Amino acid sequence: MAFSPSTSLNNILGFFLHSFLLTPYFSWQSSHRRHHIYANNLSKDHNYVPPQRSQYSASIFMEINLREDLTEDSPVAIILRILIQQIFGFPWHLATNITASEGSLHKPKSTSVLGNSYFLLHSTLFRPEEAPLILLSDVGLGLVAFGLWYTGAAIGFGTLALLYLQPYMWVNHWIVAITYLHHTHPSLPKFESEAWTFLKGATATMDREFGLVGRYLFHNIIEYHVIHHLFS
Repeated sequence: MAFSPSTSLNNILGFFLHSFLLTPYFSWQSSHRRHHIYANNLSKDHNYVPPQRSQYSASIFMEINLREDLTEDSPVAIILRILIQQIFGFPWHLATNITASEGSLHKPKSTSVLGNSYFLLHSTLFRPEEAPLILLSDVGLGLVAFGLWYTGAAIGFGTLALLYLQPYMWVNHWIVAITYLHHTHPSLPKFESEAWTFLKGATATMDREFGLVGRYLFHNIIEYHVIHHLFS
């Protein structure tokens, strides 16, 4: 059954806030719902699904053992991977759905530009009946993009970068870092469909302790992610 927008204050505020952060609200609502339904199911989950060993080797054009021998303890390689993830990870995910399994899609995986993205009405992520909501999300992004361009033209794009781009990158960093830490740890299993249950998937996430930052800046959303999956 397709999700439907509510007229609740939370949805209204969520739409405007996500649009301001250049994130398509109803598109994200749809995909995040499916992530919660199939968390840590290798065939159907929508976030942080690791590639199979052979797939990963093909994507980096070398055997994994060789890559590990060359880069495992290399600070340069580690820092480079962190920078790529933290700067480009979230926009890359929105544009390509890079961390999702193919089984999370409603259609065969597309080879076209943005065919698997959060932005196209007929993306492989969405059912046909969801198209009006995806369009509404895109309209919100378009209005914010126009507003940013207009503001930049009025006050200077350098000033706009300081006022908007810098905070945006800071928020982008935290979104990627927090969700990555919630769903990635050597002790967290991923399950094949025949071994997966909702309870197994929901509890195979990780609470993280961020001290004063978690308690007073993020209001404990980092420390209670397992509950977030169990009672979403």
